[in-house]
Amino acid sequence: MSISESLAGEIPEYVGPSAGPSVEPPAIGIVEQLTNALTGLFSVQDAQHMVARRTTGVILRGTLLGDADEVYPVIAQRFRSLGYTPTLQRDRKSDIIVAAEGLQVARRFSTPAWVHGLLLVLTIISTTLGGAGFQGYTLDLISREVLIRHNWAYLWTVIQIGAPFALTLLLILGTHEMGHYFAARRHNVDVTLPYFIPLPITILGTLGAVIFIKSALTNRKALFDVGISGPLAGFVVAVIAFCIGIRMPQISNANIGLYNMFGPFGFRGLGMPLLLQGIGAVLRPDFHNLGLQITQQPVALAAWFGMLLTVLNLLPMGQLDGGHVTYTLFGRAAWTIATIALVALVFLGLTVFPSLLFYAFLVLLTGLRHPPPGNDITPLDPGRKLLGYATLVLFFLIATPTPFLTRPY
Repeated sequence: MSISESLAGEIPEYVGPSAGPSVEPPAIGIVEQLTNALTGLFSVQDAQHMVARRTTGVILRGTLLGDADEVYPVIAQRFRSLGYTPTLQRDRKSDIIVAAEGLQVARRFSTPAWVHGLLLVLTIISTTLGGAGFQGYTLDLISREVLIRHNWAYLWTVIQIGAPFALTLLLILGTHEMGHYFAARRHNVDVTLPYFIPLPITILGTLGAVIFIKSALTNRKALFDVGISGPLAGFVVAVIAFCIGIRMPQISNANIGLYNMFGPFGFRGLGMPLLLQGIGAVLRPDFHNLGLQITQQPVALAAWFGMLLTVLNLLPMGQLDGGHVTYTLFGRAAWTIATIALVALVFLGLTVFPSLLFYAFLVLLTGLRHPPPGNDITPLDPGRKLLGYATLVLFFLIATPTPFLTRPY
């Protein structure tokens, strides 16, 4: 997952006089300076001083004199010299420049490389414990044998049992985040290394990983590439791992942790998305209950969880990866899509899969509406649009509304 920590999330989108930010009489000095800076680039018809919740600035309406991809970088450079950050937008009547006071400079999450390395090591440990937990090696049992009885051979057994699950899951998560990283660097976007999030109390031992975008995404192409590269890269690794995993020998007690977790609800297996059902039918036609039998193979089980995390990241909301992609495809209509998706997410969290409520909280924390890129006029090229629509179809092929199948005794 990639989250922008730049001021892009604080620049208000112009939505018209009735729903937009409050308007005051223009500050003559700065309006004239901004207007003069637009000479030869933008014909200004109207200018208004803007006061929004967390920023102030100027809204300039008029006509763009040239191609947005070529003109916007020049406007941005000129405005930066005046201490303003522009966002180029368009409505049915005219082109709009929202000039927010302040520069898009964010350094809140500048951390040394060793912090990222430490988090990765801790996550390797916690996911190894999670993988061992699926086979019944609980934290209290491990701590009693190792910390009290000093049974180091037992610890080595735990590592051997948990490592296949942990390494598979972290390979999927790491590939996902590095997909974001390299796409951002290709567009000259400043971005952090991945932050892996260890959490031993969860069944996976982790909450995943995240990178922070530290500079402006200048157009929809950059936003699309950064948003889509992570899920697609992780998806490819998850599919390969799943194909390998279901062909590997099964372990008889590999799913005992899932049975223990659900207790009286009676664990019956994992919900299988359409794509994985198809792969299972081709590679393992002898599996009569794919959703239960893959839980007996740690690599396949980790691949299934990696696919689930990919689906959650593709939810079309806020600054999740799916939110990036949806905004580049549909613009402000993505706000309505995000609201509908949030309602569905909360409903499923309350009725089917409580962990979804965490993602609903995360979306609300980072903002349900996706902030616009600097140049919000130039649309995606046909190739990116086709890939974006294909990814929306992929979402439904790898999603399942009931990840865990249970029944009361």
